[in-house]
Amino acid sequence: MPRALVLLLSFHLCFAALAQKAGPERTDPLQRKAWLGMRPLALTDSLRQVSGCSGCEGAYIAEVRPASTAAVLELRAGDVLTAINGRPISGPGSLVPAVAEARAGDAVTIAYIRSGRMRTAKGRFVGRAYETDPHAEVIYDAVPYRGGKLRAIINKPRQQGRMKALLFIPGYTCTSQDGWSADHPYARIVHAFSQAGYVVLRVEKTGLGDSEGTPPCEDCDLYGEVESFTAGLRKVKSLPYVDSTQVFIFGHSMGGVVGPMIAATERVKGLMVYGTTAKSWYEYQIEMNRLQGMLAKPDPMAFEADCRTQAGLAYEYYIRKRSLADIATDPRSDTLLRTYWEWDGGSRIFSRNQEYWRQIQDVDLLGAWRDAATRVLVLFGGTDFQAFSRADHEQIVYTVNHHAPGTATLRVFPGTDHFMAVTGTMQESYDLFTRGEIPRLFELFDHEVPKAAMEWAEGL
Repeated sequence: MPRALVLLLSFHLCFAALAQKAGPERTDPLQRKAWLGMRPLALTDSLRQVSGCSGCEGAYIAEVRPASTAAVLELRAGDVLTAINGRPISGPGSLVPAVAEARAGDAVTIAYIRSGRMRTAKGRFVGRAYETDPHAEVIYDAVPYRGGKLRAIINKPRQQGRMKALLFIPGYTCTSQDGWSADHPYARIVHAFSQAGYVVLRVEKTGLGDSEGTPPCEDCDLYGEVESFTAGLRKVKSLPYVDSTQVFIFGHSMGGVVGPMIAATERVKGLMVYGTTAKSWYEYQIEMNRLQGMLAKPDPMAFEADCRTQAGLAYEYYIRKRSLADIATDPRSDTLLRTYWEWDGGSRIFSRNQEYWRQIQDVDLLGAWRDAATRVLVLFGGTDFQAFSRADHEQIVYTVNHHAPGTATLRVFPGTDHFMAVTGTMQESYDLFTRGEIPRLFELFDHEVPKAAMEWAEGL
């Protein structure tokens, strides 16, 4: 069965955050962006039948978040959204560009179908409520980036004096870091460190959240992303309540690629990564296709043919450096690229700029680990079906210790997966994810992961 890879995932794309209680009055250098506040699904024949709109196009609303634009306009689960301010909606993927430039307070007209009848709702966009943290003040700030501004969110513990700090770097997907629900694994990491007295800073990727004047995240390449998170690191070091000699980086998934690239040029106290890779992207993608393919329990002969085809495509693109357009002149390759690589026919694969992936292939990642010249903690989950290679994590530790003996440590969590969930087996984690049971994965969060990270940082 055609199947796209589940790469080094930044899994908060699966579940938008729940609304937070409004915080105190604040001075914000950026205006809040519009928040639709709904969970959309692609329209299937069965959903069209349920909604009474045979042959219609749009996005099926599976859930409406409290206090959101959708809630204020009295949309409901089961409605089919067909247009926003006259812009047609063809599916979930067209929602983000439809509201990309809208800000809280802007006028909005939404066309939708309910029980087979076309309806219209008019009002004004609502912005997402500001986050709160039981252990810290949450400050909404900004970081300059290429003539624009990136949203920065700072969790500042309620204590006096200069504090230790952490820059958090998520995975590869283009999803906002603003407004995670309290049970989100990323929120648990941030809150665990803020509770321990660390200032924690997140910086949005380009074009996401409330960021202004920056290009779409999907068009940003690897080095542009490294630049944005480097700006975040410099921001946290500049804060008057931060001890700039006690700043750490925590990178999850692709954050474990970006983190050492930053630490190779910017001094940090320590670098922590969870669920990442050390090999070339060409090797990773081929191995990942095999591993995830077997977890899907395919026909073995069709599966083998698929793996060989995928290896050929990867070789042409990553090693021979052929353009996707050139590879796609072969009709079969065109179909495979669109099906497996999520190629849009232009400049994007796997929802990112095509050069982003080739740059990951070409970057001297182990050289960055060598040059980081800092203490390193590598965290690995034994049931991770995305960053699956224990050998990769061991190679990072070996490389760092080869050049600076005794400075890198490996910590393994045998039953924990890429979501930092205790699942017991790789198959169980894969099945939960592919069935869309993200809340269950959130419930299974392994609290030993942030505990181990903090104990290591405190030990320095």
